[in-house]
Amino acid sequence: MLSLAVAFFCTSLQAQESGFHVVQADTISVDSLMSEHSPHKAAMYSAVLPGLGQIYNRKYWKLPLVYAGLGGFGYGAVWNSRQYRYYFDLYKFMTDNSYQEWEGRSIREVEWYKNAHLRYKNLMIILTVGFYALQIVDASVDAYLINFDISDDISLRVEPVMIEPVMTEPSFFNAAMNGPGTSSTGFGLRCCLSF
Repeated sequence: MLSLAVAFFCTSLQAQESGFHVVQADTISVDSLMSEHSPHKAAMYSAVLPGLGQIYNRKYWKLPLVYAGLGGFGYGAVWNSRQYRYYFDLYKFMTDNSYQEWEGRSIREVEWYKNAHLRYKNLMIILTVGFYALQIVDASVDAYLINFDISDDISLRVEPVMIEPVMTEPSFFNAAMNGPGTSSTGFGLRCCLSF
């Protein structure tokens, strides 16, 4: 028992000598979390599982938007794919049997629906892939700007100002516009952005 206590005491002395500091276990610094925040990690998380990068950035409100967008575009692709398959099979049936009309639909109408659903299916696939890439970019940009300080003291002042004339050497242009030796006072707006 005595040897166990001596071993524990010696290890704790070694730890203190090597530069380790004891910190309370339930305390965490927010600054240390923000400095370790990586845009690359956020992008990788979003690429592996859509919305995971937004969770990593603690932007939980974006998660339903990500899944609604991906779900909506994905559903549109699947629905148009099924409709295309139906009209493709109907068109093939009508052309194989030389029908010009079947159940109240002409062959031209069926062909139009077939082509339209193929276009919409391809469009929905492109939009789904684009939205997937957009949520990766969103997670990366959010992680990059997480340390960006937005002060509450942002103001834009717009006020009228009288522009005093600047005396320059006489030139042909000034003489033609204002007459020889004259200058005019102007009015304008001054915009001051303070942050």
